[in-house]
Amino acid sequence: MLQALFNWLGGGAIGQFTEPLVEAYRAKLAAQNDEQRLAAEQVIFRIEAARDIAVAEAGRAWSATSVGRWLIVVPFGIWWAAIYLVQIINPWLSLHLVVVAVPPDIMEMARILVPAIVIADAGAFTARLVARR
Repeated sequence: MLQALFNWLGGGAIGQFTEPLVEAYRAKLAAQNDEQRLAAEQVIFRIEAARDIAVAEAGRAWSATSVGRWLIVVPFGIWWAAIYLVQIINPWLSLHLVVVAVPPDIMEMARILVPAIVIADAGAFTARLVARR
């Protein structure tokens, strides 16, 4: 299952750039006239620009993904770790510790933002790998 998750994240993020780029190069090679060739070159340029932006964004300390990671992902990671820690410590030490639930509005935002940040990180990582080749 873990391998399937890595394949999905890696294949999806790499495919975001490589599959359209390969198709655009095929369209350029199959172009019958200058107009089709120029249109394919414009598509290639846009895809390469998006890839370059993703690589540059991954290296910035104040990017949306970086800030989101510190403001959203890290606190939720700590919160979930506290839940597991309390579940382990309570029986061992005969304690009755409780972790307070996250407010519903914040939990709703986290359900959207945490996966988005994780996918953005995976996409930026694979964009860096693709750019190195």
